[in-house]
Amino acid sequence: MFEFQKMSKAVLLLVSMLAISSMAHADTWSFVVAGDGRTDTKQPSPDPTGINTPAFKKLLQAIVLKKPRFLLFTGDLVCGEKANIPAKIAEQFRDWKNLVKGVAPDLTVLPVRGNHETYGDPDGSRWLAAFKPVLDMNDVVYLPGEEGFSYSYVVPHHPEVVVIALDQFMPTNNHRVNLVGLQKALQHAKTNHARHIFVVAHEMAFTCTSHADSENMAAFPVERDKFLSLLKDYSCEYFFAGHDHTYDWMTITHPEWPSNYVLNQIVAGTAGAPFYPDQGYYGDHDGYTLTRLDHKQNTYGYLLVVVNDSARDKKVTVTFEPVSP
Repeated sequence: MFEFQKMSKAVLLLVSMLAISSMAHADTWSFVVAGDGRTDTKQPSPDPTGINTPAFKKLLQAIVLKKPRFLLFTGDLVCGEKANIPAKIAEQFRDWKNLVKGVAPDLTVLPVRGNHETYGDPDGSRWLAAFKPVLDMNDVVYLPGEEGFSYSYVVPHHPEVVVIALDQFMPTNNHRVNLVGLQKALQHAKTNHARHIFVVAHEMAFTCTSHADSENMAAFPVERDKFLSLLKDYSCEYFFAGHDHTYDWMTITHPEWPSNYVLNQIVAGTAGAPFYPDQGYYGDHDGYTLTRLDHKQNTYGYLLVVVNDSARDKKVTVTFEPVSP
């Protein structure tokens, strides 16, 4: 009887340890971020789909192995309509979706537009036809007036994590975001006790490699600064973008911000688009301090974001995962 009691206690202890281990494992999960997978129209024979199909396919294959909860795609899915690209923009969108479905059929994909999505679709009607049903299926909440374009997404079974995806190509708001809608989305997330709020768009706040100030959010510095101030006010730590075809991790601080607050702008325009030469952090920084934390040239890849939900840890880890061409 005594031996049975000892064995029973040992079994219970083992079961408890396994349960705790399983719970701890469940506390850690991941998602991925990538962008800029278009073909190179300067090549003699660019991919007729408008996509760098071989590179993007390998990227998806690598992503699937990580088993992420979802993929945030930061724009420039396709090239858009160009003289040497036979496919119309709607066909390019169809081919992009079919490629994702064929390689990663179970992967939830949450995209935003890049500037190349407007080439042949300036009003976004073809984008809406192709991607709004996909977003609707994932129960996103749209920013007012930007249905199908800008949205917030509460991760299923992880209500403490919110993604806010922002369009920057509305006809009357180019290079800018919906600041009123963003503030409401941020406020709603905080009211519902979000622990982590990730903001994603195509264009970066500051150039990190190639695009001039006139080609990103710096084109409208007043609105850009309001955007950054909102991220600071709501303690957003990460802003994911693309546009520059490189991987770059920039930290942003400002003398008027709290000394313990740092915004991480992480660009991963590395899903297949032609690489840009690194010109550094040039342009008007308007009093902000920009520090390069990490950078890789001429490397395809994606960001792996690991979230630990445990009350004890609460950590987010971001790493750039290179993918061989």
